[in-house]
Amino acid sequence: MKVIFGTTNKRKIEDLRRVIEEAGADFEVLSMADIGWDGGEIEETGATIEENSLIKAQAILAFCKEHKLNVPIVTDDSGLFVDALNGEPGIHTARYGDDDLAKDPSLPKYQCIIKLLKKMSGVKDRSGTYRCCVTCMAPDGTYRQVQGKSKRVVVEELKDEPKYPYFYSVFILDGTNVPFVELKGKELDNTYRYQALRRVVKLLQQASF
Repeated sequence: MKVIFGTTNKRKIEDLRRVIEEAGADFEVLSMADIGWDGGEIEETGATIEENSLIKAQAILAFCKEHKLNVPIVTDDSGLFVDALNGEPGIHTARYGDDDLAKDPSLPKYQCIIKLLKKMSGVKDRSGTYRCCVTCMAPDGTYRQVQGKSKRVVVEELKDEPKYPYFYSVFILDGTNVPFVELKGKELDNTYRYQALRRVVKLLQQASF
């Protein structure tokens, strides 16, 4: 069975393919490029990651109907929610710091981290949660949503120049003592996106969405 993963992020596509392989499932993952997507970037106007994930799925479903593609759709949205900042950056995680960069292009490309750490200066409660919502939508528009989350803390300062995705450089997950960005292979198995993708693969296997 073919499955559309509504993302242009190659790393996310490989994550889904890895989970499918681990589950012994026979699914072929199609990217946006594979289906000839020409709708540009889907505007995320939702107030939650659940709404944004659904908005993406609905936009892709409309494209599929127009092009007579009868294929299940998987879409995701995620964000870092910091307790002491009332959930910031939350749904704005991917764009956090963009306003600063627009005003001053000379700022570091990881301005989002500088902004976050500045807001958290002197804050003792550094707990936060990386959350992911994945929508699994059937060709008839019915859908299910599943969640994944990883908790722990935001560090107080940067030790090295961060790599993309930038917030992974300042977030340490439960059960680890190094920034998220340094985790590899099996160390990622129980992280938020893998949790959600495994649940989606089960839905696809059971056709229960």
